[in-house]
Amino acid sequence: MRKPLIAVNVSFYPIQTLTRSVVASSYTDMIQRAGGIPFIIPPQTDKSHLDQLLAFADGFVMVGGYDVDPRQYGAEPIEAMLGVTIQDPRRAENDFGLLERSLAKRIPTLAICLGMQELNILYGGSLYQDIPTQISNPLTHRINDWYNARHEVEFEKGSLLHKLTATCCTETNSAHHQSLKAVGHGLHVSGWTTDNVVEAIEPDDATLPVLGVQWHPEFEQNNDLAGLRLFEWLMERIRG
Repeated sequence: MRKPLIAVNVSFYPIQTLTRSVVASSYTDMIQRAGGIPFIIPPQTDKSHLDQLLAFADGFVMVGGYDVDPRQYGAEPIEAMLGVTIQDPRRAENDFGLLERSLAKRIPTLAICLGMQELNILYGGSLYQDIPTQISNPLTHRINDWYNARHEVEFEKGSLLHKLTATCCTETNSAHHQSLKAVGHGLHVSGWTTDNVVEAIEPDDATLPVLGVQWHPEFEQNNDLAGLRLFEWLMERIRG
């Protein structure tokens, strides 16, 4: 049986002579565990290349990364953003180009962490730039740059996540200091924490095969509900 080909975007680090495009193996390993074959799409110098590359894609996984420049959603950086690393413009252009095309082609897409935030921005939404300074009494959503923080996420009854997991909630990892503020037009919240931080979004059009989650399912090796099940959903949507 032919396995689905899954496109994966990458992080881009313009560090002088060590400029590189990279992606964590946890993403590509989880895609393979779920039954797919990953292929990586680095930033393209010619946008028309994206159409050719996505012609091979049965599915698409948008990975996490550095913060989005607030100007992408019409905001100015707040004080808490001073010194925070912003994603390189080459990655931002590539990400939004890939996402826009995958949605137009209705390619099944799993958008993770930054990927979910970019999905929201593409639909006209915005972000809280810093949870600790902009949200009252927040949970711990980030401990340094690792995935040590954990909390429970509640799912909207009847949502895709609710149907996939057959449960009302599950524990997830957490490694972010930004979150959705205004939800984009055509999207709705399907997962959240007790401090009302958005943890999952889905399109209002249930036929559009897209799911966005704020946590990192590729790191949930021991929690299939929050990890493998999401990648399996991607393969199921591809196979119809």
